[in-house]
Amino acid sequence: MRIRVLIVVILILAGQAAAQVDSTFVVPKDETLPLDELSLLLDPFTKEDLAREVVLWQGLLQAKLRTISEVQITMKYLNQDIQVFEDVQRGLAAFLAASGTVNTGRAAALGDTTQAKADVLRELDQELLEARFRLSAAVNEAISREAKAYQVHNLYLIVNEARASLESRDEGDEYREFGTADRGLAELTARLRESGVEFNPDDHELMTTVTAEAAEILRQKTGIRDLIVAYLSNLMDDRGELVKRVRLVLSEWEKKGAAPEDVAGIRVFVDDVTSFQLDVADQTTRWSLLELWLKSDAGGLKVAGNIGKFLALMIFFGLLAMLVGLITSKALHRTRNISQLMRDFVIRSIRRVIFLVGFLMSLTLVGVNIGPILGVVGAAGFILAFALQTTLGNFASGIMIMIYKPFDVGDAIDAAGVRGVVKTMNLTSTIINTFDNKLVIVPNNSIWGSVITNINGSETRRVDLVFRISYSDDAELAEKIIHESLAEQDRILAEPEPMVRLHELGDFTVNFICRPWVATVDYWTVRWELTRRIRDRFAAAGFAPPVDPAAFVKRVGGPPAQK
Repeated sequence: MRIRVLIVVILILAGQAAAQVDSTFVVPKDETLPLDELSLLLDPFTKEDLAREVVLWQGLLQAKLRTISEVQITMKYLNQDIQVFEDVQRGLAAFLAASGTVNTGRAAALGDTTQAKADVLRELDQELLEARFRLSAAVNEAISREAKAYQVHNLYLIVNEARASLESRDEGDEYREFGTADRGLAELTARLRESGVEFNPDDHELMTTVTAEAAEILRQKTGIRDLIVAYLSNLMDDRGELVKRVRLVLSEWEKKGAAPEDVAGIRVFVDDVTSFQLDVADQTTRWSLLELWLKSDAGGLKVAGNIGKFLALMIFFGLLAMLVGLITSKALHRTRNISQLMRDFVIRSIRRVIFLVGFLMSLTLVGVNIGPILGVVGAAGFILAFALQTTLGNFASGIMIMIYKPFDVGDAIDAAGVRGVVKTMNLTSTIINTFDNKLVIVPNNSIWGSVITNINGSETRRVDLVFRISYSDDAELAEKIIHESLAEQDRILAEPEPMVRLHELGDFTVNFICRPWVATVDYWTVRWELTRRIRDRFAAAGFAPPVDPAAFVKRVGGPPAQK
C-alpha cells in the first residue's frame, strides 16, 4: 500500500514538474510582443517546440489575413452603397429643382390661357415626371445596395469591431459617433411609414426634410467608411508586425536544425503575404487610406521622421568631415617632411572615412539593420581580392610612392617611359601632363616598378653645354668668350663655381665644356640664352663653323676646299 501511495505522489510531482517545464515554453501570441523579448523566449526551445511555434504564429497571421479579406469585401459593397446613395442625393436635388421650377411656372401662368403657356407647363410637367422617375430608380437601387452591404457582409459586426479596435488603441474619438450602422434609406422610409406620413413627392416641405435627412445619412455612411479604412490600416500594420515575428521564429527554427524544405515552404508563404497589398475600389477610399498612413506614427510620420533624421545626420557628418579635413590640412601644411600627394591622400581619406561612418550610423539610427550589409561586404572581400589583383597592386604602389616621396605634385618626372609634370595622383594611377600638353594616366604599379627620374626634384641644376670650334680657330679666345658670357648672365649661381674646360680634341673639332649651376626653375632659360649668346660671339670673332668632312662629302659629293 505504501508503495502505491509513493508511486502516486511521484507521478503527481512529476506531472507538476512537467507542467512547470511546459509553462516556460509559453510564448504570448501577440503582434505587439517586442522582438527582443520574443527572441529571448525562444532561446530554450527545441527544434520540435519551434516547429509548433511556427505553426501557431502562421495560424495567427492567416487569421489576420482572413479578417483583412473580409473587411475588404465589405468595403467593396459599402463603396458601391455610398456611390449609389450619392445618386439618390443628386436625384433629390434634381427633383427639388424641377419641382420649384414647375411651381414658379404655374404661378406665372395663372389666368393666362395662351397656347404658349400651356406648352411651357407641359414641358415642365414632363421634366418633373422624369426627375421623379430617376429619383425612384435611384432609391430602389440604393435600398438594394444597402441590403448587400449591411446584411450579406455583416457590416454591423465589422463596424462594431472596428470601433472597439480603434478605441483600444486610443484612436476612436474621431469615429465614436459611427459606432452603429443603421440601414440609412431603408430606415428613413420605415420611419416615414411608422409616423403615418405619406411619401408625397409633390409635398415640397416633406421633400426638403427628406433631402436633409439623406445628407445626414450620407455623412454617416462616409464616416463609417472612414472608420473601416482606419481599421484596415491598423490591420495592415498588425499584419506587418506578425510577419516580422513569424520570420524571427522561422530563423530560430532554422538555427535549431529545421529541414530546409520545411522552412522554404513557410518562407514563400510569408514573402507572398509581405507583397499582399490593400485593394480598395474607389479613389476616395485610396486617398483616405493614404491620409491615414501619412498621419500614423508607424506610417508616414515614421518614414518622414526617419528621412529627416537620416538627412540631418548626413548633413552633420558631411560638415564634420569638412571641418576635420580643414583642421588636418592646416596641421599637415605645417609639417614640411610630407609630400603634397600624401597630404591630399590623408585629407581625402579622413573625410571619406568620417562620411562612411556617418552613413552607417545614420542607417542604424533610422532602423536599418546594417549587419547583413557588412556580412555581404566581408564575404565579397575574398572574391574581390582575387578579381582586383592588378588594382590592389596599383593601390600598394600608390601607398609606397606617397610614403617614400620620389616625386610630388608639380614635379617634372621621367617614369614608365613618360616625361612630363605630375598633375595629380590617386591610389591607383598618376596623371602626368606631358611637355606637349597631353594628359597621360599611368598606373602606379608601372611607375613604382620602373626607374623614376625627378627632373626638378632638387632646387638647383647644372647646365651641361658643349661648344665646338675648328682647329684653325683661337682656343684661348674661345674660352675667354665663354667666361665673359657666363659673367653676363645674372641667373648663374656663384656657388658652385661654373666650370669651363677644353674637354676634348676630336677628329675635326676642339670641344669645350661649359657647366654653370642655376636654380631649377631657370634651367631652360639659361641654357637657351647661353647657347644663343656664345654662338653669336663666336661668329663675331670670325670663328668658322666646324665641318665634318665625311658629313660634307655625304651632302655635296666632295671634300671641303682647303684654305
